Amino acid sequence: MLSNVKITELDLAFVKNYLKVDHDADDALISMMIISAQNYIQTYLNKKFDEFDPLPAEFTIAALSLISQWYEHREIQTASISSKSELSYVFSGLLDVYRNWNDESYEVDA
Repeated sequence: MLSNVKITELDLAFVKNYLKVDHDADDALISMMIISAQNYIQTYLNKKFDEFDPLPAEFTIAALSLISQWYEHREIQTASISSKSELSYVFSGLLDVYRNWNDESYEVDA
């Protein structure tokens, strides 16, 4: 169930099910996308996930949206301007309320 999955608990099996991927050919790629989405969101928020208790469900939705967009448009020439702006709106709409707008010195530990 999506509402019970925290962004820090996203795993390959869950994300493959979300993406409706039933083969193993892209497992390494999807695994990298999970980590990249988590790092991207922490960088965007200018906060680490452990600064939130509890972790908002919006983080999981934002990560799944990013991963889905990246996976569907993994060939650079297929990305369109409208899909990029749509993702940006969804992403910022979910996360801006949690963003640390004051601390410019924040860096994510990779």
